[in-house]
Amino acid sequence: MEALIQVKQLPVIEEHLRSMKEAVDKRVEEALSLVCTEETVQSVKNIRADLNKEFQVLEEQRKEVKKAVLGPYEQFEAVYKECVSDAYRWADLELKKKINDTENEIKKRCEDSLREYFDELCAAERVDFVRYEQAGIVVDMASAKQKTPKKLREKLADFVAGISRSMELISGMDGAEEIMVEFKRTLDAPAAITTVQERHRRIEAEKEAQVLREAQRAREAEAVARVEAAAPQIVEPPIEAEKVYRCTFTVFATKPHLKKLKEFLIQEDIRYE
Repeated sequence: MEALIQVKQLPVIEEHLRSMKEAVDKRVEEALSLVCTEETVQSVKNIRADLNKEFQVLEEQRKEVKKAVLGPYEQFEAVYKECVSDAYRWADLELKKKINDTENEIKKRCEDSLREYFDELCAAERVDFVRYEQAGIVVDMASAKQKTPKKLREKLADFVAGISRSMELISGMDGAEEIMVEFKRTLDAPAAITTVQERHRRIEAEKEAQVLREAQRAREAEAVARVEAAAPQIVEPPIEAEKVYRCTFTVFATKPHLKKLKEFLIQEDIRYE
């Protein structure tokens, strides 16, 4: 393609930087050689301020040069974006979408055929509790373009056959039903067997511990019974009823005091007339 974008003239910058370097280095060296003491600290501050002022002047000039150099390029870039890059990028996105849609459709057809094959395998092996997704099949374009995706079909066949072998192994074991429940949850036969065996071990251990606790309680009850049988019988004397006396007297008091007296008699359960 013929070069459509060309640089006819580069910005010309009048440059005195190289010639300034010696003067700048000399100024900095002189400033750094100063001895800063209590008597000279103000002079050092003044020199530092002068250096900063000089540097700020040069910084402003640098920024102006940068703006002058970048200005034309930024104008060119805006035109380039409008006339060229936007169109190419939009075309790329649209083409990418069309490609993805087409490839996704090809992959879907392949996956649909694999799902049918999976159902056939499960029916043949009498496996009715696993899902296609659990086989971990990922359909790529290389497989999807094949008339028969051999590797993916083999992976499905191995998966279902492995499930069938595990079911057969479990069916001949003690506690097969319980192990099968765990296996259907994890699809990991060794883990399912270990989980159930460990559960049974804990249950048996708890049963033994319960027997020991009951025996200990029985021994303690027997010991208490022996102690009670050996202890002398203590006969409590009958409680005689207290004799009730009648007392008559006259009270001289204010009304609040009489009220408190009545409350006291009621509280102490003293009968009065």
